[in-house]
Amino acid sequence: MSRVLAYSVITAAAAAVMTTSARPAAAQVYPERITIAAKARAVAASGYQRRADNREEQIDRQTRTLKLGANGVLALGNIAGDIVITRASGSDTTVEIVKTARGRDVNDAREQLALVTVEVTERAGRADIRAHYPSGEEARRANRRNLSTSVNYNVAAPAGTRISVESISGSVKVTDIKGDVSINTVSGDVRIAGAGRVNAAKTISGTVEITDAQVEGALESSSVSGDVILRRVSARRIEAGSVSGNIKLDELQCERVSANSTSGGVSFTGTLARNGRYELKSFSGEVRLYLSGGNGFEVDANSFSGDVRSDFDIVTHGSETTKRGRRNVLSGTFGDGSAVLDLTTFSGSIILSKR
Repeated sequence: MSRVLAYSVITAAAAAVMTTSARPAAAQVYPERITIAAKARAVAASGYQRRADNREEQIDRQTRTLKLGANGVLALGNIAGDIVITRASGSDTTVEIVKTARGRDVNDAREQLALVTVEVTERAGRADIRAHYPSGEEARRANRRNLSTSVNYNVAAPAGTRISVESISGSVKVTDIKGDVSINTVSGDVRIAGAGRVNAAKTISGTVEITDAQVEGALESSSVSGDVILRRVSARRIEAGSVSGNIKLDELQCERVSANSTSGGVSFTGTLARNGRYELKSFSGEVRLYLSGGNGFEVDANSFSGDVRSDFDIVTHGSETTKRGRRNVLSGTFGDGSAVLDLTTFSGSIILSKR
């Protein structure tokens, strides 16, 4: 059973949040506790519970074709279910909406299916698609305390489409979309590949993974209970954060990188940009860099209860701090010192290795 709070509240008090992942396709939704604000990130939600295998299943499948053009806007809102978005070959956007309900018998499943609706609004190059579950008085009139119903979206959109997703329980996967992409989910993984502009990729309980993305501006990615993985990503500025997960940064092209984990490791693999700045910090985890290329750097590394090790011939500034023969502070210059490394961990080691 997962406990879900508003995204903004959980982000502000992440250390106090206890979440566990749930499979959205097997979700049991408590409609009287659900509210969605279409224009807000904060969503209040219910718990989800695995379905029983012996229950009857009913599926409703429909496909909508949207005339959004090559650079339209598509906003998706969901409560329980996965979202998959891929690049379309033409100029139209197609959305397959799959509702799945499970009940104690066929009639019960059909009744649940009818209670969950999906609203599609299209106007002037923009479409909004929102799943609605009965709540409050509506749920009481239907004599429904809970529903075991999920909604999946399978979307094919032109490459230039601008995508915005707000979901509660479900994973989101986006492939080869070059328009603005903004993804927020509470319980589920976020995976983006081949993107052009990723404004945000955030989850509370799940993994964030972005690969082969060319981002024109800044990229923000975060998870409360999961890893954040960026591979072959180019951006002007990158911010990556996790509370109880690892952060893995591989082959980035970026001059400003900030990565922070509370109880996980932070790793960076690749080449430093000339005049770049890299702030890698963990409270309870290792900070490790595997560096290639010939660019020099200034390093300021601090570990309270771990050691600092380097394969590079660093000219140190001032005296080194050691504890029982182990160095736990390193400040100095390698080569031309063109990049800046700010490395900190409270409970873990800091390691600079040649690749």
